[in-house]
Amino acid sequence: MFTWCTKGMSVTVSIKVRKELVRLAEKMIKYGMASNRSQAFNLMIARGLPVILKEVRFWDEVYSKAEELEKTNYRIRHGGLTKLLEEDRSS
Repeated sequence: MFTWCTKGMSVTVSIKVRKELVRLAEKMIKYGMASNRSQAFNLMIARGLPVILKEVRFWDEVYSKAEELEKTNYRIRHGGLTKLLEEDRSS
């Protein structure tokens, strides 16, 4: 019989993954979706790759649009849009 480990119990394993999955994990960290690669890969497994890809694509678009606005010197009360997004995602 297979049972899930209780929260907090973890085991280190070494696996080889495609480079695009590592890049995806790095984006998840950048966007505040995960605090490290281990957490990113665990989220990919738990939530499923299609769900994670959809969320990362959303944040890619948000950051891209924020950068476009910054290039046109668009400002809001709090300062740069990218900085505001980074502060929001890290808290």
